[in-house]
Formats: sequence, structure tokens, C-alpha cells
Amino acid sequence: MKLQNKVVIVTGAGSGNGRAIALRYFEEGATVVVADINESGANETIAMAPAGSKGMVIKVDVTNPADVEKMVSQTVQEFGQLDILVNNAGIVAFTPFLELGVEEWDRVHNVNLKAPFLCSQAAAKEMIKAGRGGRIINITSVEAHRVVSSSGHCQPHYNSSKGGLFMLTKAIALELASHGITVNAVAPGVVETPFTQKGLENPEVKEWVLERVPAGRVGKPADVANAVVFLSYDESEYITGSTLVVDGGWTIH
Repeated sequence: MKLQNKVVIVTGAGSGNGRAIALRYFEEGATVVVADINESGANETIAMAPAGSKGMVIKVDVTNPADVEKMVSQTVQEFGQLDILVNNAGIVAFTPFLELGVEEWDRVHNVNLKAPFLCSQAAAKEMIKAGRGGRIINITSVEAHRVVSSSGHCQPHYNSSKGGLFMLTKAIALELASHGITVNAVAPGVVETPFTQKGLENPEVKEWVLERVPAGRVGKPADVANAVVFLSYDESEYITGSTLVVDGGWTIH
């Protein structure tokens, strides 16, 4: 219960890693804003919180500046503060480069890179005004650091969006350090989520993945959530501009 007096926004918290992150914060006693464009999924998440937990659901399109500003202002209005922002909302797309259209390119970059910029800026302004410091944690990917090819096809729009978020993390960490705000990233490898479920149900795909993970198993959302919460503790206050890779050894294999 190290985060009892903290107020947290988790975007994309209606399923997958975001749900696990939100629930982990609830376990630590934090007040959690479960933010997602999928309101029914967000309601399911908050219904899973331990008895006595404090929080609320906000339906938000994180690519819309007005929605983002409203999310932050509603949080402060309801709970009086904002201490931690987790930019988890993201999308994956698998269209090969030569077939990739501008619309899909923009959609992936809007959610994976523009949205964390908008949310971080809105949250940081509030944190600076309050004068208590804060935490911003971005969910990137191991594919910010390496290209994974499947059947000869890659994900240039996904890779570049997560690579951009990797550098955005460093840039704003430098600018916000003097305000007592740390900015870090967590980069998951292959994790069992709704995004990966279909692929991992294919025995050949799962075998291909496991051959590349020294830990010998696929990641779980709880693995990601534990890393995120660690970066929220007071004990991590001297860590900023860093990326914590959570991949069972995938990137060192």
C-alpha cells in the first residue's frame, strides 16, 4: 500500500496491460482513473478493483486534445490532484510496408505517439502547478529497439511510433526534471493480451516466440504492471529518462 495518497490516470485501461496496471495501482491503495475509449471495458476494469477502492471511469479519445484536457481537469476536480500518468493506450497493425496506406500510418502514430504527447503535456502542466512533482510512465515496446519480421513483413508504422515514444520519453524527462517530475518507459516484449491472443493460439507462432525468449514463457500483463508500479514508488525517484525492458530476455537473445 505504498501509493495510498496518489491519484493515477491509466489510459487504455479497459483491457490487457492497461487493465492489469490499473488493478495493480488499486492494490497499492492509489486512487485510479480508468480511462479508455471503450467505456464498457473500463467499467469492467473498475468493477474488478478490491473492495473499498477509490477511482472512476472516464471515456476519452486520447488523440483528441479537448478530450485529454477534460480527462485531466475532471481528475483534479474530482480528487484534488494528479500524481501519476501512465500512457498505456496503443494499437498494433500488421499491414506490410508496400501495402501500407497513409490513413493507417496516421492512425497508429496518432494513438501511439501523438496521444502520449497530449496526455503528458496536460498532466505535466497540472503537476507543475501543484508543485508536488509527479510521475509519467510511457508504455513503449521492444519493437522500439529492434524490428521483428514475420514472414518477411515488418511493422514500420508500429516500430516508428514506439521508437518515437522512446525518444519522447527522454526529451520530456530532461525538460521536466527540474520540476521533480520523472518520465520513464516500460517496454514489454510479447505479452498475453487481446492484441496477441489470436496469434498465440497458433502453436507454430507460440513455438516461434518461445524459441526467442530465454525465460521460456510468454509475458503476462502482471509482469508489465509490476514494472510500471515500481517506477511510481518513492524508491525510484532518481530514475528518469530510462526504459525498463520487460521481455524475458527477448532483446538480448
